[in-house]
Amino acid sequence: MIRRALLLPFLCASIIAQAQGPTATAVLDTTVIRLGEQVKLDLAVIYRVDQGTPGTVIWPSLSDTITKQVEVVWDGGVDTALVDAAKDPYLFVQRRHLVVTAWDSGFWAIPPFRFVVASDTIETTPLLLEVRTLPVDTSKAFRDIKDIYDVPFSWRQWLRENWPYVAGGVAVLALLLFVLWRVRKYRNRPVSAAPEAPMVPLHQRVIDALRAVEQQRLWQQGEVKAHHSAVTDLLRGYIEERYQVPALERTTDELAQALRLSAMGAAHREQITNLLRLADLVKFAKLSPAPLENEQMIPTAIRLVQETTEAMSTQPVPDASRT
Repeated sequence: MIRRALLLPFLCASIIAQAQGPTATAVLDTTVIRLGEQVKLDLAVIYRVDQGTPGTVIWPSLSDTITKQVEVVWDGGVDTALVDAAKDPYLFVQRRHLVVTAWDSGFWAIPPFRFVVASDTIETTPLLLEVRTLPVDTSKAFRDIKDIYDVPFSWRQWLRENWPYVAGGVAVLALLLFVLWRVRKYRNRPVSAAPEAPMVPLHQRVIDALRAVEQQRLWQQGEVKAHHSAVTDLLRGYIEERYQVPALERTTDELAQALRLSAMGAAHREQITNLLRLADLVKFAKLSPAPLENEQMIPTAIRLVQETTEAMSTQPVPDASRT
């Protein structure tokens, strides 16, 4: 019955709009409330847009109060729709739902709402809202407002409300203690000395370096001088470390003379002297050796290192008792 009663004004307005023109309605879902209660106020405008009539509706300006006594709690905004699309596609309705309340008792008038539709100005009918006070039992004595009561602090209540934070703090503290224990354990553990890499023998280091020079293919790329310099520098370093004879800063003649007093055999002295002299001619006299000489220089140097190493290992150890 209530729903039918609410729809009745819209139906009537629709009939009037079809016959005469635009209409506006304002409906309260109840006209009697108690102090502070809320009531719905529905506004609607029905108008046509056919026959060249523009569909522009100017609503009244609404703020947070309708009157001094009636306040707007909620405003749902304007919603536009067809009244019945199947029967009349040119009949539109704009609705606006408000929630109002009042805090003073009495009968309060809600004045008409004025709308402008195209060139027409229309108004809703005024409404009357009755606001009643709460019933008071006058047979009982009035009591003063009670003072503020201080609730005593309770650890049980505090833990019940804050247990997630307490549990999180305990978990973080446990994690920090665990990390500290692991760090101290790692620092205090005995450090095992890393195994030293086995010492590569002198002859093997020199041979590996000579083969590395061979892989660079210097003389094949026209770097003949660099090729001979690299080979002789390795041989001079080998002689200095093997026989304890300074070789890097001496000339070829000086080195040949010093090797006469070393443990190197005569044949090996002649071979290394020939290699050094050939390199001197390439570096200082700009000699261009034959390809075979360039190609055989590294194998000759490797063979010289191997043979002198074997010769040193087969030499008898001096008898210290004779000295």
